[in-house]
Amino acid sequence: MKSYKNINDPQRSFVAPFVDKHSKKNEFFSQINELINWKPITTKLKKIYTKGLTERGAKAYSPVLLFKMHLISEWYQISDTQTEAMVYDSISALRFCGLSLEENVPGHSTLSRFKKELIDHNALTDLTKEINLQLAEHDLAIHPGKSRINAKLISKNHK
Repeated sequence: MKSYKNINDPQRSFVAPFVDKHSKKNEFFSQINELINWKPITTKLKKIYTKGLTERGAKAYSPVLLFKMHLISEWYQISDTQTEAMVYDSISALRFCGLSLEENVPGHSTLSRFKKELIDHNALTDLTKEINLQLAEHDLAIHPGKSRINAKLISKNHK
């Protein structure tokens, strides 16, 4: 069985330490990655999104990568095109998605088709609820923002 492209290759590049240094300034995405147990979400996604798992054809993007891009779209209330640009532009968003500077970011059309597939399988809402439930277990919630600097984690006790 083939694996996905862009799936956290352990081989680090020359610039990786510099990326680590600069991406630590924005803690939002790193906090989310630490708080969320991605295993049950990954399991659900792989049952629905089966592209790229056959021996034929090009490797597909990981469904977790695409789902994380969807979350960025939702949290920052931006379009798929804007999400693609943000992941290219933001080191912390790039890292959140599990990508390195050298890797390509999935295009907006790939992201749109991925979301449509999840919607067609009635899974998008349930997966988003799973994220929100996991955050609620830590007494946190995402407060979506209209711009990149407004999305933040907030304690549910301090609304």
